[in-house]
Amino acid sequence: MTTTEQTTAQATDQQAPQRSRWPAVTAVALGTFLLVTAEQLPIGLLTAVGSALSVSEGTAGLMVTVPSLVAAVAAPLVPVLVGGLDRRLLLLGLMGVMTLANVASALAPSFAVLVSSRVLVGVAIGGFWAVASGLAVRLVPTANVPRATAIIFGGVGAANVFGVPLGTLLGEFSGWRIAFATLSALALVALLALLAVLPPLAASQPVRPRLLAEQFRNPGVRVGILATLT
Repeated sequence: MTTTEQTTAQATDQQAPQRSRWPAVTAVALGTFLLVTAEQLPIGLLTAVGSALSVSEGTAGLMVTVPSLVAAVAAPLVPVLVGGLDRRLLLLGLMGVMTLANVASALAPSFAVLVSSRVLVGVAIGGFWAVASGLAVRLVPTANVPRATAIIFGGVGAANVFGVPLGTLLGEFSGWRIAFATLSALALVALLALLAVLPPLAASQPVRPRLLAEQFRNPGVRVGILATLT
């Protein structure tokens, strides 16, 4: 899912950035933190949501399963569908979808509406990751790419260690709707941060279906996909 966008970025950005854009790296890391938190947060809210919307905990688990499956499909498809759209605009749009999806989750009158909002969360997760994973090479000089990449991916660990537990705690004390509403507010903050510090990121080589298919010739990609599926 991430290899295509990263390969394209490395192939099309022949020159290193003239100056580091660490605020942009930090803003993208905040985005990954919130996306992973949004994906995993319902794990701690299953009982509360199930009780409020009259579904079993097993059925409530669809709040986690659905966005994960949608993200797996969206990750390779979103870059293809958007073609040559500036990646800055794409990230802003996806974070906007994330914001609205969590508003819908917080206000959902039924479980069907809640699951539908989680579909949008899955689209945001998959699309954002497909771009963000290879973004460091376009934001910082070559020597700093490993550090910037680690910061962007650090949002995953931070979400699991801090984001999900804090969100669950908030849900227990204030209600699951407040937890989703708070996540939406934080997503809006991330959207504004990206708007303020992320530079234009023109896609000089749009991702085509053929390029996507060629990634399967890479043994590392095949192994990674198999490992993920198993």
